[in-house]
Amino acid sequence: MRAREGTARRYAKALYELAHAGGDTEGAGRELERVTAVLLGDARAHDVLTRPWIKPEDRRAIAAAIAQKEGARKLVQDFLGLVAERGRGDHLAEIVGAYRALVDGEHGRARAEVRSAVALTDREKQELSARLERALGKRIILEERVDDTLLGGFVAQVGSLILDGSLDGQLAQVRQRLARG
Repeated sequence: MRAREGTARRYAKALYELAHAGGDTEGAGRELERVTAVLLGDARAHDVLTRPWIKPEDRRAIAAAIAQKEGARKLVQDFLGLVAERGRGDHLAEIVGAYRALVDGEHGRARAEVRSAVALTDREKQELSARLERALGKRIILEERVDDTLLGGFVAQVGSLILDGSLDGQLAQVRQRLARG
């Protein structure tokens, strides 16, 4: 898994540097995300990109054609063609995440993945975002999802920092204290 993440970071960094030289890292990232969603969302396209018996040049041409059809700039078309040609189509989700992290770092942002038992209100989102911003010194982008397995509360993760305000987490702490005596 770590090798896969390392590979994704190398590809993302290469695209980022080229997009940075062109002056539009955000736009290239949006296009990369959009085309990747199409490639991963279409079972036939995904199969073509990940099957080793399909000729590399055919994979490249198909990925570039799909990117062109989606309106991606030449840089993103060529990049996705290269990824497909090299047989890394199964790494696209990780590449998008690594690219997003580079762009966020450039703009002083961080993404917080928030899982909650029920959907957070706008006020709760703003308050959580503000507290995380004060703690980390970066602008926070909240990515929220409802997790039916949580009994109550929320769990927020920003990189390796995890804030567990869930009822599950509190019960686990009580269990540990009781077990220690």
